Amino acid sequence: MIALAIFLLEGRGSVNDNDLDALGQSFLGVLPRPVRCELAESVRIVELPAGKLLYEPQLSIIVAGTLRAFVADGIGRHLTVSYLRRPDSIGISAAAGREFPVAFQSVTASTILRFPQARFNEILRAHPEVGWAAAKELAHFLDDVLAEITRVAFQPIRARVAHHLLTLSDSEKCEPHAIHQAELAAAVGSVREVVGRTLGALRDAGLVEISQLGITAVNEEGLRRVAGHGARPLDRPM
Repeated sequence: MIALAIFLLEGRGSVNDNDLDALGQSFLGVLPRPVRCELAESVRIVELPAGKLLYEPQLSIIVAGTLRAFVADGIGRHLTVSYLRRPDSIGISAAAGREFPVAFQSVTASTILRFPQARFNEILRAHPEVGWAAAKELAHFLDDVLAEITRVAFQPIRARVAHHLLTLSDSEKCEPHAIHQAELAAAVGSVREVVGRTLGALRDAGLVEISQLGITAVNEEGLRRVAGHGARPLDRPM
């Protein structure tokens, strides 16, 4: 059944300079450029339409678009624990032989470079510095997870909705897409009715606009105050 939920479309047949730049910006940037170019010959370029799900993905580097990592309760409710963009990776824990109970979904149309496990294992043996770079990449991801746990444990639903709306609005600026109530409910791990009431309060405060086309943040500074931070959400140094 899991396989039926994964829809992947083959993309371009070979990597281009933009793909190589993404590899260089990723944790694989510790490799010498000739090695990265050789590694690129083995990748599979995958185009993900917005909304597509990935369970237990192979190691991949994001070239374009935004993905979310989420956990599910088994009865349809999700909690988003991280947003991932170029040059972040997905599937890094599986590549290390560890199970990590998260799935991924493309928030916008996205492009990823997928690596064969056998080839990555060869790279690890020949270039041990990649292992340390991968550990730091995974640590960044765990930072996001712990930050979301803190939000769920200590912040009211209003602050959590504001936080995720800001993050999704950042994605919308780069890759235009409509933000809807169901998407926010999946992000904060709540039900649509609760999120709907919260959005109504934010609208009445002049922070968002709600229409049939979706939800628009009209006062980002005000939303940041509601969310409890002064910087853009989930920003990380590259």
